[in-house]
Amino acid sequence: MAAPGDVTMIIIGGDALALSTARDIAHIPGHRIVVLWPANPEFAAAIEAAGAVFVAGRPESPEGLAAAGVEDAISILALSDDDQLNLQAALRARDANPRIRIVLRQFNRALAAKIEQNLPNCSVLSLAWNSAATYAAAALDPSCFRGLQFPDRAGPLTGFAYRAADRADVAGHSVGAAEAALGVRIVAIDGETNIGREDTIAPGATLIVYAAIEELLASTPRQPAPHSRPAWHPRLRQALRRLYWRLRRTDPFVAAFAAAALALFLFGTWHFHAAFGTDWLIAAYFVLSTMTTTGYGDITPNHDNPLDVAGAMVLMLLGTVFTGIFIAFVASRLTRAQWVRMQGLRPIHRRGHIVMCGCGNIGTGVVDLLLDFGKPLVVVEQNPDAAVVERARDRGFDLLTGDASRDDTLDLCNLGAAHSLVALTNVDTLNLEIALGGRARNPSMPIVLRIAEANLAASIAQHFQFETTFSVAALAGPVFGGLARFAGARGRIAFDGREFAIAEIIIGPTVAEELLRLAIPLAAAQDGGDFRLTRDLAGLPVGTRALILMPLAPFRDGSEDIEAMVERVAGG
Repeated sequence: MAAPGDVTMIIIGGDALALSTARDIAHIPGHRIVVLWPANPEFAAAIEAAGAVFVAGRPESPEGLAAAGVEDAISILALSDDDQLNLQAALRARDANPRIRIVLRQFNRALAAKIEQNLPNCSVLSLAWNSAATYAAAALDPSCFRGLQFPDRAGPLTGFAYRAADRADVAGHSVGAAEAALGVRIVAIDGETNIGREDTIAPGATLIVYAAIEELLASTPRQPAPHSRPAWHPRLRQALRRLYWRLRRTDPFVAAFAAAALALFLFGTWHFHAAFGTDWLIAAYFVLSTMTTTGYGDITPNHDNPLDVAGAMVLMLLGTVFTGIFIAFVASRLTRAQWVRMQGLRPIHRRGHIVMCGCGNIGTGVVDLLLDFGKPLVVVEQNPDAAVVERARDRGFDLLTGDASRDDTLDLCNLGAAHSLVALTNVDTLNLEIALGGRARNPSMPIVLRIAEANLAASIAQHFQFETTFSVAALAGPVFGGLARFAGARGRIAFDGREFAIAEIIIGPTVAEELLRLAIPLAAAQDGGDFRLTRDLAGLPVGTRALILMPLAPFRDGSEDIEAMVERVAGG
C-alpha cells in the first residue's frame, strides 16, 4: 500500500530498461513504484531490491492494471520490447484512469511521433533515437560522455565533455573569455557548478563543458594524425607484430604441409649436393625440377647408385603430391577471395575513418548522425537489410558484409589508421570481442561500446579500461523516469559524485523561483531560430525553448518537492 502523500507510478516491462527506470524513480522520496509483469521470481527480487513493488499479472489486462493500482496512479510507463503490448496497456490504463500520464517505448520512430501528436498527456520515446546521440558523439569526440539533439529530435547534435584547462589553453583566463574562445558553455570547474563569468580558471583544472559537437571537435584533445608516418623502428615493430599474429592464425594443415615440403626440399638438396659433388645451387635446381616434375634432363641421378635413383623417385612422387595440394590450396584461396568480394568484403584504404560494427535500430541512427560531420564511415554488418544497402549507395559510406568478431574481417577495416571504433551489435559479448580485437590492432584508437545491462557496462569499463562504454538501459532509464513526471525530461548526467537531470522547458511570462535558484542554463532556441548557448534564463524571451541542468540532490534528500516544482514550471 502507498504511504499517505505518496504518488503511484506503474511500469510495464520485464527487462533491464524497466529495472533501470524503477531504480531511478525510486530514489526520489514520495513515489511508490509498481512494476507489472508476468510472474518471474528472479526479476521480482531485483525489482524489490531496487525499492519498487512487483505485481505479477498481464500488463494489458484490466485485472492486472487494477492490481497495480491504476485508478490512483499518476503515470504509467509502458517499457516492454513489444510496441503493440505497450500501446494496448497504456490505452487500457487511460480507460481506467483518464487523468493518468502515459509514457511509451516505441521502436518505430515515425509511429512514436504520431502517437505523441495525437494522444494528450503522453510522451513517446524511441530507444534507438535516445541512445544514438551518445554513441555518435563519443565516436566523434572520445571525451564526450553524453550526447543529445536539441532543440528537437532532428536538431543539431550536442554533448557534454571533459576538457583539461591546460591542454585547452584556457588556464588563467576568465570563464567568460574561455567560453568565447572555445565556443562552449562551461558547466563546472573541478566539480563546482556555482561559477560566474569573471571567475578565473586555475591551472590544472578539469572542466565540464557543453556545446554543439562541431564546437567540441574544434577543441577536442588531438589524437596522433592517422596519416603521419612514424619512425622506422615503430613501423618495424608493428610489422613484426602483424607477422606474429598471422603466423598464429595459420591453419595447422597448411603449416604442416609447408613444413613437410620444405623439409623434403632441404633434405633432397643436401643429399644430391653430396651425390653430384657440385654446388648447392645446382643441387637445389635438380631437386626443385624433379619435385615439380619439370625434368629438363640436363641433370640426371647416377643410375648405378640405387640410393640416388630411389631418392629421385621419392622426390617425383612426393613432389607430385605437394604440387597438387599447392594448386588446390591456391585455387581455394582465389575462390574464397572472389566469394568474399561478392559478399561485400574488401580491404579499406581510408584513413581517419570511423568503423561501426552493427547497424540495427541504434546503428542506423548513429550512421545518420555521423554522416552529417563528413567523417569517412565504414559499417560492418553481418546481415544488412535493403535499407542499409541503399543508404550506403546513396550516402557513399563503405558497407562490409561480414562478422566483425572475425580477425580477417577486422583486418580489412584498416584499424591502424582509424579515428575510432563503435561496437553496436545486439550481443554484449560480441561487442566486447570486437573491442578487444580492435585494441589489439590499434591500442591508441578510441573505442565506443554498447552494453545492454548497466552493471555489466560499468564492470567492462573498469576492468578493460573502455571508458566510453554505455548501457542503453542506463541512458534511457532516467529519460523515461523523468518523462513520467515532466514532458521535457531529456536524461541525466553525473560527474564528481553529483547527479544532474537534463530538462527542456519553455520560458513563460514568469520563471519559477526554483529554476532561477537551482537550474544551470545551457542553451536556448526559439521557433525558427538557431541553437545558442546561454547563461541566464531571466533574459530569454517568452516561448523560448531552454535546456537546463537540475541538481538531483535537493529532491532526493527531500529539501525540494519535485512534484510542486513541476507544477509551477508547467504553469509558468
